[in-house]
Amino acid sequence: MAKKITIAAFGALNPDSYDEFSARLAESLNGVGYTLNSAAPYPNAQAVSEPGRPLRGEALQDEGKKQELFKAVAGDGMAAGAADAQILVMPCMSMIGFHDGVEKALGRKILRLSDALAAQYKDVAKLGVIHMRPAKQRIVEIFGDRAVTPDDAQAAKLLAAEEELKRVGNAAPVEAVMKEIVEDWKAKGITQILFARADAPKAKHGNAGTVPGVTILSYFDVLADYVAQEIAKPAPLPSNPVPKP
Repeated sequence: MAKKITIAAFGALNPDSYDEFSARLAESLNGVGYTLNSAAPYPNAQAVSEPGRPLRGEALQDEGKKQELFKAVAGDGMAAGAADAQILVMPCMSMIGFHDGVEKALGRKILRLSDALAAQYKDVAKLGVIHMRPAKQRIVEIFGDRAVTPDDAQAAKLLAAEEELKRVGNAAPVEAVMKEIVEDWKAKGITQILFARADAPKAKHGNAGTVPGVTILSYFDVLADYVAQEIAKPAPLPSNPVPKP
């Protein structure tokens, strides 16, 4: 009998992130029956702090707010059906550092984006990663010195583009800088590039992602493919309770 797969996705910054993950998942699971339930953006559609729903940056600075974040994201997961889903995912680079706490609050294991990224690029000697500032340490933890990230000048351009994005209300300024970085890295012989920015989730489909001679994936692609690999395993999917300490 075919597996009946339900996937719960939560913790992402914006609806476009869920859309990108969903689109790649449909490609990766071509012919496999599944249901994907996605939560609302965290912390909210306006990406502003609210009581009980702090921003990630706030949670990193205050233990109480970190516990609030764990509880809130777990609640979002439950609203997306995490209690009964076979697979739980958080399609967000900035959430990687909060996986343990969210798992504990949920009482369920999460299929980890960090594991998906490590597996995808395990044989790549040099990987270009265009990330958001909060994810810098996570990139180092996952890839070590194999990862090439924006230099100071490129990071400054990205920061300015982030501010312009807020002003104009679309990701075009960030995508333009991303294209410059891709072209610079290509000239230096880097042919594998990861787009790890939630503020430009669709960048892979525009000019930044269509530079010839390089292979570009977004972290949504990588996570979706990892989910498909998990589902394809011959063993039945476990209920994945979190092991008690």
